[in-house]
Amino acid sequence: MDQSKVTLSCADCGKRVETLPTITSFQEQEVYLFHPVVCVDCLIKTCKQYSTICVNCGEIILPYSQVGVLKGNDGESQFVHMTTSCLTVGSAFHGYWGKGQLLDFLEIEAC
Repeated sequence: MDQSKVTLSCADCGKRVETLPTITSFQEQEVYLFHPVVCVDCLIKTCKQYSTICVNCGEIILPYSQVGVLKGNDGESQFVHMTTSCLTVGSAFHGYWGKGQLLDFLEIEAC
């Protein structure tokens, strides 16, 4: 299928989306989002509302980012960037940070 003839619309507001991925920057971080399809305005709004803090470096983790998951106090989950400097959990506990919640969480037990 010819991608140039496909009309894309924002999953949040319905406005036409001109390019995919949606590209913007938020708090000095570049954002390239393929899925879900959202416009720049809605992506920035989502970043403002649903970003969380990395417990290792203290910087923000943007929505739709892959995260490492640490088990915190009282059963709460804490999140870290999936980078070599932040990821202390290895790949055993990981998922995606969505709109204020952990998505597609995987917990791989070591043998």
